[in-house]
Amino acid sequence: GHHRLAADVRQKRPLDARDQVVLGAGAGEHPAQESREPGRVERALLAYIRGQTMVSLAVGASAGIGLWFLGLAGVFPGGRTYAIAFAAWAAIVEIIPYLGPWLGALAPAAVAATQSPTAVIGVAILFLFIHQVEGHVIVPKLMGGAVKVHPLVVIFALLAAGELYGIAGVLLAMPLVAIGREIAAFLLERMGLEPWRSAPIPVGVDIEPDAGLERDQPPVPAAGE
Repeated sequence: GHHRLAADVRQKRPLDARDQVVLGAGAGEHPAQESREPGRVERALLAYIRGQTMVSLAVGASAGIGLWFLGLAGVFPGGRTYAIAFAAWAAIVEIIPYLGPWLGALAPAAVAATQSPTAVIGVAILFLFIHQVEGHVIVPKLMGGAVKVHPLVVIFALLAAGELYGIAGVLLAMPLVAIGREIAAFLLERMGLEPWRSAPIPVGVDIEPDAGLERDQPPVPAAGE
């Protein structure tokens, strides 16, 4: 049969609080913090809305100023007249990342088409420039700062969501990133550091006797022999 041997495993060096990570600090240990947990998702969505508002204002202002300069230069006279209206339109459609500048170009391009081919070309070049700046600078910086993630995370999230789910994915990418960050922060806050127990830890070890040793032992005489 098997013989049970209890061995004491002792820790040679006392470990400090950084040596062990334990999950799940008790639910009752942070009552004040728990009362704030239901608001995490709301804060994440508000951060997204704040970031989207800043992006829309930046793109709308860029479009309005650019069109005003085109009108001032005589390339697109209507741009100076309707600069504020075109800027408001560009800001509204900017709710769709990356596609916003192209949609924002529709209204001024339609007006430019009634004036001259040069005006259409000027509008196209302007919004191409805005599109590049929006995709590489405005959205990553402003949206990343609002939801507190790295700008590269914003770029990769939008590209991946657009590739997988199209326009719907692009619309939902940043709200989901914002909520995911809050969930990750919630889980990290629930992780605590705890030192190992200094007392010996009993460990049950199964030891199987050596068959050769059993053969070398003399037989035990039966009772009465």
